[in-house]
Amino acid sequence: MNGRGRAMAVIGAVMISALLAGCEGNTRAVFTKPELITYERLAVLGLDPEQEQIFMAVYMKTFVGKPITFVERGELAKIIGEQDLLQGRLNEKTRARIKQILGVEALFLCSYYKDEDRPGKLMKLRVRVVDSETGAIVGSALTETFMRFDNHAQAAVEALKKDLLGGGYHRSYPRSNQEPM
Repeated sequence: MNGRGRAMAVIGAVMISALLAGCEGNTRAVFTKPELITYERLAVLGLDPEQEQIFMAVYMKTFVGKPITFVERGELAKIIGEQDLLQGRLNEKTRARIKQILGVEALFLCSYYKDEDRPGKLMKLRVRVVDSETGAIVGSALTETFMRFDNHAQAAVEALKKDLLGGGYHRSYPRSNQEPM
């Protein structure tokens, strides 16, 4: 290899390294069962009120045309305590009461947290969709990125929908300097 060929190889290696280093976030739908599309009365647990509103709005915009109702946080709080609501803690009896009293068909159990094992402000959103009658997990998605919560919510819901419509979903995001919400 001549001098010019070596220089091109080095430049190519540097460009590939820079490109790969920029892919700091990703999203994947772990799995989604067909039942998810049939649920119309839903509830979100594990997020703060602002994040909950963002998640519900994203879900409704993603599944536009589908009759979806989200149960108000206040109604859920009457059945389970605020601390359990924020942490997404449910037992079988509580889940059954949510189904019986509020008619909730599925629960989005979410956790939004900082990845303590990674430097910086890498945030993760884990979403599990649970059938409120059976307790079966019918969908699951995970996002990890430096972006704000609304980006996480959009990516997670998009992953669930795409997995539901046609199989596995995985998306990588370029590095972002935005502060997470």
